[in-house]
Amino acid sequence: MYAFVVSVALACMVQVAHSSPDFGIKGTVEGTEKVQRWALVAKTNLLRVDDYVMPDQKSDINKLIDAAVILTAIGQQVNTLGPALIDSITTVTEDDTGDIQSTYALITYARQMFEEYIGNTLQVQIQSIEALLGPYVKDQLVDDFYHISARIDKLKDTLATLQSAVEDAQNAAGGGIVSDALVKQFIDEDLVAQLARHLALLAHRVPVLIYTLKSSLMNIQQADDYLYGLMQDTSRVLDEIDETKKDFYEKTIAYSELVQTAMNELIAEYADSFISASETATTLDNADLTSAIGTLSTVQSTDLAATLQQYMQLYTNKVRELSELLPIETNFFFETNQHPAGVLVDVLIANGPWSRFCFWKYSSVLYNLLLVSNYASECYDREYDRLHTLQQALLIEIELIEYDLEIIDPYSMSCTSLPSQAPDRIAECAEALGSYFLAISTAYDTKLTRFVKLAEIELLASKQRLSVCWSTRMQQSFLAFQDIVADIVACGESGPLA
Repeated sequence: MYAFVVSVALACMVQVAHSSPDFGIKGTVEGTEKVQRWALVAKTNLLRVDDYVMPDQKSDINKLIDAAVILTAIGQQVNTLGPALIDSITTVTEDDTGDIQSTYALITYARQMFEEYIGNTLQVQIQSIEALLGPYVKDQLVDDFYHISARIDKLKDTLATLQSAVEDAQNAAGGGIVSDALVKQFIDEDLVAQLARHLALLAHRVPVLIYTLKSSLMNIQQADDYLYGLMQDTSRVLDEIDETKKDFYEKTIAYSELVQTAMNELIAEYADSFISASETATTLDNADLTSAIGTLSTVQSTDLAATLQQYMQLYTNKVRELSELLPIETNFFFETNQHPAGVLVDVLIANGPWSRFCFWKYSSVLYNLLLVSNYASECYDREYDRLHTLQQALLIEIELIEYDLEIIDPYSMSCTSLPSQAPDRIAECAEALGSYFLAISTAYDTKLTRFVKLAEIELLASKQRLSVCWSTRMQQSFLAFQDIVADIVACGESGPLA
């Protein structure tokens, strides 16, 4: 509301000033063209204070948004109040008609509006900027407006002297036309030169303010782009880690599928062999042989399937656990307000003497430390060969299991090849086979247990290796983070000497 009222009042004021100009000196006193020229330069520069348009911020960081709003508001208010003051001043040199008191009153009003903004609203804005960005921008703005205020004060004194001289010239004319001689008598060249000089110094000082505002806004934009880029790439990294985990699960679970296929083929392949061996044992009528073949038949028909199920359940659960082992996040734990990215951005937007140097020095380093996109894949890649080796070992175990199963039927048939005239030898053969098959069946308990145990041991080792790999990568980052905040702060204070 304040800015709106000021804008309306100044618009009306400028209109009145131009429609009712004061006693002019243009073309009469030497140097008035310099007043016009420097007034135009000053007005042009003041209009440029607000020509930097901030793009839409994307990082949604309140500090950056609030600071940009305040800095933009400073530019807009200077852009409105400054040119209005210059416009009111230039009218004093342009015409010799109008009421002197009214015209100079308008100049005073424009100056007071500018001074009131600098003395009141601006001070609140500067305090807010200091709270958001630190002391550097505040100090720069204070210094900029100190010199601008000093120029306005000098203009105030010079314009007061000029007003008095114009009034004296008009009084000397006694109500008649003020001649060029009277103008030159009361308004000397030094006074006009002073007015031109103060306008020139004001014109030269405004670009410094433009630099402060623009460089601060550019730093805010740079910080916004950096933080937004971090957020975007963090999402990308999290997606990459998630994809790495999914790939790991899909590739390693496939290792078990070949084992499962091989075991199921083994079970199916020897079903008929055990039926035949059981029939042979019945024919030989030997209880021990019949019992041993029955036990081995249970291994083929039941124990192998149970072992496979136990292995598949173990392997599937453990591989899923491995695929979810690495934390899917890139957040680190820091002290309050000590997150390195936040500290680096604070150094940048502070607009100190080393701000941009420090930002470029540490931005890439910090970016690489925070975004550990390749760590997960590095750790998982090491496990593919190890788990593939486990698959090969289990396939060999299945071959060893098959080695014992494939001899049952042929060995059983060997006793039937003996002459029927030697029944004792047939009985001895069946007895020997029964003892041999019993030893084989007894060994299967240990063999099948070790089949699952081998997978369990290797999967546990894989978990430990992954944990160590990830912890090592994280420790490397944490060691770097221990000093980086202090280094960034020191760089902001001392630059290359830090």
